[in-house]
Amino acid sequence: MAPDGGVYPPKRMASAGIILTATISCLVSLAFLLWGLIIEGPAFYNGQECTMTYSRFQFLPLHVPSHPPNNRYRLLKFTDGRDPRHQHFYPISGSLVEDYQTQNTKKSNQNNNGRLLEFHDNWCLLPRREIDKNASHIEWSDAPHPHRGHPVLYVPGHWGSFSQARSLGAHGTRWTGPYHDASTHQKIFESLRSGRGMHDGTQLLRNMENSTDDIELIMDLLSSTQYYQDGFVMDIYAIDFGEEGAALHSSKILNQADFVARAIETLVEGCHLGDSETGITMVAHSIGAWAVRASLDMNPHLISKGWVQNVINLASPLQSIPYAVDSGVHDLVQTLNERDISDAKQNVAVISVSGGLRDELIPPALGRGQSGSSDSFLANSILEAKSTTEFGMDHRCIVWCYDLLTQIRGVIFMLALTTDRGMGPSERMNIVRRILHQTNHAPKFEDKVKTLHESALDAKGYSALVSVQLAAPYYLNCLLKLCILVGLAHSLLLRPLFLQHQRQRYGQQHGSIYTTCMEVSISLLLLPSIVTISSLIRRLELQFLGWNLRQCYMHECEMLLGTIFVLTQLAALIYFIIVYGVGFVIDKISRRFCTSSQEQLPFGTFGTTLCSCSVKSLRLYPTTCLPLTIAVFVVARGTNVMFDSTALAPTFFVSLAILILGCLLKLIFKPTATNLAERRMTFVILLISLVKATYGKLIYAYSMMQRVGSDNRCCSNEMLACFTSSLLPAFLAIMAVETHDEMTQNALLEWKRRTKGDKGDTGVGICLNKTETPGVFLVINTFLIIWYMWNVLVNYSGDDIVVPLYSVITVVMAYWNCYPLSADAINLYAAIIDDDLSFHCEFKDKDE
Repeated sequence: MAPDGGVYPPKRMASAGIILTATISCLVSLAFLLWGLIIEGPAFYNGQECTMTYSRFQFLPLHVPSHPPNNRYRLLKFTDGRDPRHQHFYPISGSLVEDYQTQNTKKSNQNNNGRLLEFHDNWCLLPRREIDKNASHIEWSDAPHPHRGHPVLYVPGHWGSFSQARSLGAHGTRWTGPYHDASTHQKIFESLRSGRGMHDGTQLLRNMENSTDDIELIMDLLSSTQYYQDGFVMDIYAIDFGEEGAALHSSKILNQADFVARAIETLVEGCHLGDSETGITMVAHSIGAWAVRASLDMNPHLISKGWVQNVINLASPLQSIPYAVDSGVHDLVQTLNERDISDAKQNVAVISVSGGLRDELIPPALGRGQSGSSDSFLANSILEAKSTTEFGMDHRCIVWCYDLLTQIRGVIFMLALTTDRGMGPSERMNIVRRILHQTNHAPKFEDKVKTLHESALDAKGYSALVSVQLAAPYYLNCLLKLCILVGLAHSLLLRPLFLQHQRQRYGQQHGSIYTTCMEVSISLLLLPSIVTISSLIRRLELQFLGWNLRQCYMHECEMLLGTIFVLTQLAALIYFIIVYGVGFVIDKISRRFCTSSQEQLPFGTFGTTLCSCSVKSLRLYPTTCLPLTIAVFVVARGTNVMFDSTALAPTFFVSLAILILGCLLKLIFKPTATNLAERRMTFVILLISLVKATYGKLIYAYSMMQRVGSDNRCCSNEMLACFTSSLLPAFLAIMAVETHDEMTQNALLEWKRRTKGDKGDTGVGICLNKTETPGVFLVINTFLIIWYMWNVLVNYSGDDIVVPLYSVITVVMAYWNCYPLSADAINLYAAIIDDDLSFHCEFKDKDE
């Protein structure tokens, strides 16, 4: 009932229904998110699905020739504290030995009483006969127990630690924890001490006659005796990247790739692998696979000389990096994928093991390899059928899971054995499939992933699986892009159309809370629906004018439509909370503590006013931005604060980023009389899109200030490109908004001076708010929104183009809206109000 006792109009009741529906929908979306984060997500992703592998690890640091002393990357060798082969190295390395205690306490560099192991220390445990083969190595030390295993190099991933290799190292020595009796432990000790009952996988099959079917010969041999695999020993080496985030910027992957090549060359030199038939087996976890791929791509001699012939990836995203934000990372990924397809790296066998659905960081669909000599497996298909491993294992569990690493050890042994036999990558892959119980007629990896999703859907139900997907961190990048999409669609299309509709129906009464709630409610319901329908179309087998509409990319195809709807609605909710919630609070604070200037400035054109605003903002650069950047530089360099050429480009880039941030904050905090909502929308869109476009570059610039960045990766060119394509357009867009504010303020003051009353203020208010968005702008904005929405769930480098496009639109719209604020327009308004026909005619003749 209406307050007067009547009945609300049907349209009013329909509007109230829309608001109520949007409110309920948002509450349900939030409930799904909380359900996933608190209940379903932790239970699904963090379960106790595997038996732990234990070891008494002692990592020995090795010297890497030609390695810059200021670079924190290290090469270490895993040893077990009980292994008699390495006991004599511990006094040499001293406090540099990494063990359980050093991993849990901070070490002081002032009390180091050891050194890195050099080649002459014979850390590879070569026997004297091997040393004497090289005349330049005759001074190398003799090892008390010269019995080396097969060399395996472990490469950690994003924020990963070298200590993750300890479980693989335990399987290398065969001391894997409390799963053997005392006699077995003693047997392992005697084997490592004497060298009897152990081998590195070489020379086992060299004396056997060639067979027409080597695969069957090897399989029959292995099934008849366990000696070969039981005696196989691996020497695990691990790279320490300082727990660096490789996915933050492409330069970090390239720097890591360069060190991987140095580490491989060090192992080849230290272990005399130049004439080896097996080379080194690479084991990479997560993003470490991209460091290995980039290293092999940049250093083809590692493959041509046979130093690297086998690579094993654990929980690695081989198609794209879902949580990477920097466009340079996506460019690098695309380049390496294209090269893998073109040359296929025929001499390298690549085995990839995906953690499955329980991997919270890497979707299983991204685990499929690109090259022809590669194959991918799901962890749950390798292990025996268990309820705990039915859907795989989490991202870190895959490096310590006892059952899985037992299988990985068998794979490494088989790769070493068959490589030494001289078998090609395809033959080696066939044997690996056999020992992993994967026949040639088994379903494709993509079909296995699809079946796994269907099993999860049947086991958990649609609603529970939606909440599980919402709890996965790898959707955060999608959420970021969805926030940008919502901002673009709302500010450039939905809001102008809604305001135009309100003007036609209610005149100027479109600023009430009720109409704002209607605008927000329609957006909260309409935008998620459109994005969901767009994703559905991308999955259909449709042809339109010769264009295949099936464009869904890998893990996007496995996202439930409910997940997409909820994720988009959460992004819209975040956007509107900032614009109408946080923005409202900031406006109240700014009006209380900040005052806008009441001084009328001389009237100018849009261009002159834009230049004036830009000059005012640039005054902050020498007084505020540059000193802050110098402070950042001092913090980054520490005691060595000498400024050099390598710091020039990053310092300039960081100072400009601080300037843009200051202008953005000024945009949101500066009190103004008009266009509050539009300014907040511009602030949110520019802030999120700029963070996405410059986040990796700023990290790179900071690393350059620390002198740990790459000096030869076109640092200056990349930062110049980012400045030109992102920072400069954003600065111009902010200045265009300030220009509109200044011209609006001038128009208000001039109108008050002329009218000397409230009547003029109302007239100006009507004029300012009556500027409508031209139809051509709406068409252009629609195309921009459709393009961005079509690829919103896909990671690719073209995302960042939204910054210059939106900035151009903002500048053009500001120019259009400033048309009624010129001096000539104010004179025309005054002439109309005063009925000054003679002035009006003069103004008309002047225009003609």
